[in-house]
Amino acid sequence: MIGSEFSIFRNFCLPVSGTTVEDHRHELPTILWLWVPIGFFVLRYAISVFTHKREGLESWFLGELGLIENLTVLFLVMSALLTIFLIRRYRKILHLTPKLFLVVYCIGCIYFAGEEASWGQHWFGWGTGEYFSAINDQGETNLHNTSIFLDRVPKALVSLSIFIGGVFAPIYFRRKALVIDCRKPMWWLFPTWICLPTALFATMATWPSKVERFTGWTFYFDQAQEMKEIYIAYFFLLFIVSLARRLQHYRATGIEFSRS
Repeated sequence: MIGSEFSIFRNFCLPVSGTTVEDHRHELPTILWLWVPIGFFVLRYAISVFTHKREGLESWFLGELGLIENLTVLFLVMSALLTIFLIRRYRKILHLTPKLFLVVYCIGCIYFAGEEASWGQHWFGWGTGEYFSAINDQGETNLHNTSIFLDRVPKALVSLSIFIGGVFAPIYFRRKALVIDCRKPMWWLFPTWICLPTALFATMATWPSKVERFTGWTFYFDQAQEMKEIYIAYFFLLFIVSLARRLQHYRATGIEFSRS
């Protein structure tokens, strides 16, 4: 049933047996794609358990100048810079579609990072101004707190895309003994297996807060959106690093890959 409903994925794949087209051993070390996303969650929960005063948790972990907020911006900036590097390095061999995708990807990372940092307001401490004070529900110089269509709707679309590409597709490929075929167009659009743990955490990051809301239990996950955002940012970074490593590997080993 699943195979017939989602056979469209087969257009980008080929059977595992009898082929060496896709070899992911050249991708990232396990500590980066598995233990780092697990570590974010463990650290978040450990701090909530062992911090006796909530102010301590807010100040260096979850605050506007805290670890989570700044790591989110850092991951997005790194993603944007690497994307620019890929565009410059492969601009002569990639066709228009992947180059447009990379441009949009880069712009999205820059916008996401700027909005998270309120375009520098949290670091430099400038005033919000009358315009943003009137339209921004948190009194910050950003756009995502001015409208649901600039906050929840884009975040929901990104989350859905991460679930489909980062969770469903890799599991489906593994169950059907398929691998991404780099000789077929748009192979670069699919995240590989290394993105799965981060994609799972990005999908489930707000679930503990929902449990709190409906059960009355206290996990200190009332600010789970910040955790969701860091997982989304880290997913962006893993995806573009994976793509860069694969492109480098294909060129170095002479593997033919689709430019479109």
